[in-house]
Amino acid sequence: MGHSLRFMPWMGTRMALPLYVALANSTFGVRVFFVISGFLITTLLLEELDRTGRISIKGFYERRAARIFPAFYVYVLAVVGLKLFNALDFEWPAIAAAATYTWNYSVLWNAQVGTAGLLLGHFWTLCLEEQFYLVWPALLYFSGPRWARRVALAAVLLLPAARVGSYFLTPQFRGQLMMMFHTGADRILWGVLGAFAYKDGTLDRVRGWRYRGIIPWLCGVTVFVVCPILANKIAGANLAIVASLECFSVVSMIFWLLSGESGLLRRTLEFRPVVQLGLLSYSIYVWQQMFLMWPGTSFLRFPLNVIAALLVATLSYRLVEVPMRKRIRHWFAQPASSH
Repeated sequence: MGHSLRFMPWMGTRMALPLYVALANSTFGVRVFFVISGFLITTLLLEELDRTGRISIKGFYERRAARIFPAFYVYVLAVVGLKLFNALDFEWPAIAAAATYTWNYSVLWNAQVGTAGLLLGHFWTLCLEEQFYLVWPALLYFSGPRWARRVALAAVLLLPAARVGSYFLTPQFRGQLMMMFHTGADRILWGVLGAFAYKDGTLDRVRGWRYRGIIPWLCGVTVFVVCPILANKIAGANLAIVASLECFSVVSMIFWLLSGESGLLRRTLEFRPVVQLGLLSYSIYVWQQMFLMWPGTSFLRFPLNVIAALLVATLSYRLVEVPMRKRIRHWFAQPASSH
């Protein structure tokens, strides 16, 4: 089952494809990332279950900690340093919200985030992902694939309605409706359902479909024509249906890419410099705000700010992310893994 995935190295990175898509539409780019994350994590967990007959929850969390914690907490410490030197103005609960992966519920901390929002606000995506990691492997382990799939399907169907209901019932959360786990996890779970479909042989059926070449065109029209029209013309459409349509389109594109019929796009994504950019993508994601959004670095005009962000991300990857990942895995005696 992992044979096709090995030919798509861009799918093994945290933000590779979303980085390109986000150039045109940041909201859609985030949704692309969430779908890919759910697809990859679930595919690898199902492969582990098939291969060993079990899922190592302990091993999963150890690998995730090794992958995510080092660069993230070095960045948080950098923000704390800026606060101590009076370069930032915010309340300490804002740091606590980020450091505990609850920024997407920051309204509950009742803190004035100040300029911390510019430096930490992008971590709502990582917080939602971490909350998914906390729940999903355990659910898959204890309930088994059949019930886990049913839960994922029910959530995908019900969470859009939950968002609409929350909009009216809890207005204080309106600004974070798409960020919170209990109202926004369906975007990751679309990828989960895609992973189950992949395991069930849907990829072979896509390969055998005579008209599969229209998939990218249908997805493009859906994402860039239909969804914007719905969002602009129908009140609440973005909460109720647009996210689902976009995520379904992303799942369809994943199968089209894996089918081997994606031609130039597939070769572009497998091009070595693109893959290398994907390897840096997590560190880029972590450090970008400090150079692209924070007024403290406004003296760096484009493209110097982008170059600075790439340089610091590269240093973070080489000096923090890679060595600390190896060291943490050594501490836990964990073999190298792609998830």
